[in-house]
Amino acid sequence: MVNFKSFRTLLSFLAAGMLVFACGKMPGAKPRAFGREKEILVICDNDIWKNIEKAMRREIEAPLEAVRTETVFEIAQVEATVVSYYKEWDKLILIESLDAMHLLPEVVDDSTLNVLKSGRGLFFSQIDIWARGQRVVGIAAPTREELLPLVKLNGNKIYTAFLRQLEQEELQNMYVSGRDSTLADSLAAAFGFRFLLPDVYERTSADSLPENKLLFVHQDPVRSILITWFDNPGPLDTTQAGLAVLRRQVTGDVYPGQETVEYRIKTSRVQANGIERLRVFGVWENRQEISGGVFIDQVIDSPTQHRRFYIDCLLFCPDPRLNKYRYMFQLDRIMDSFQIVAGAKPAT
Repeated sequence: MVNFKSFRTLLSFLAAGMLVFACGKMPGAKPRAFGREKEILVICDNDIWKNIEKAMRREIEAPLEAVRTETVFEIAQVEATVVSYYKEWDKLILIESLDAMHLLPEVVDDSTLNVLKSGRGLFFSQIDIWARGQRVVGIAAPTREELLPLVKLNGNKIYTAFLRQLEQEELQNMYVSGRDSTLADSLAAAFGFRFLLPDVYERTSADSLPENKLLFVHQDPVRSILITWFDNPGPLDTTQAGLAVLRRQVTGDVYPGQETVEYRIKTSRVQANGIERLRVFGVWENRQEISGGVFIDQVIDSPTQHRRFYIDCLLFCPDPRLNKYRYMFQLDRIMDSFQIVAGAKPAT
């Protein structure tokens, strides 16, 4: 016979244990790192900060071109002696010298400290020091006077370490909803190309759109992807004026009232899936709705199909707290998934 009272007690115990484990409070378990999406905390003494702040901001607060110039990251400083609460921040920069160190022994091993004792400064990058999902990047030197030259020398390494972490996180998260392989297969059969979208993007049906225009949208923040193509295209006008006219022709019936800002257009050549593409970056605005954002396009020629594909990715993200680089990186990777199906030439 089952003792239901004991059984309920056991279930309660297991539930409580799972909750504690999920919260990261099991004995010896590190908590989950927390932080603001764009903010990196710099841990160093106030007098050191006075000497390195300008150099740090110049390297770490790199500009990101959007509607207005923004930064990919923002930095704030806190002293090591009062940092206990912030030790679980997800993005930390530690700047310390051997002659006045507080946290360095917790971050680097003895062999690294021996390097400092030998008179050499160094750059380091560590993960999960005080919390899970945390990165601690920093500069260490034998004396305080040697920190500023090292910051100037390694500032870009610090920025790159956090940028690569952000990109890796986005690569892991962008398809967490699943990969829409069914859509990719149907596009290959119907239109002669494959395109791998996250499941959260929904195809928008619009009676006003012709059959050679496909629109996919994801909200919060708004990201929309428009794919179209032209048969037997002529030469491509790659001037700012020519590309602005082309985008207006492509998107005019999809985004009424939207204007492409001609002088903000920039181009580059990219390679993905064995195909060279023209990447077009620019800014759009809608003066009637008092809104604006960025767009990233790819223009892809398929000589075997005598066809030119045009992919337009639009981002509307007015919240300044969100890191727009994350969404722009995602849109670039989605466009890079575009593949032409060998031997396919579907009917127009």
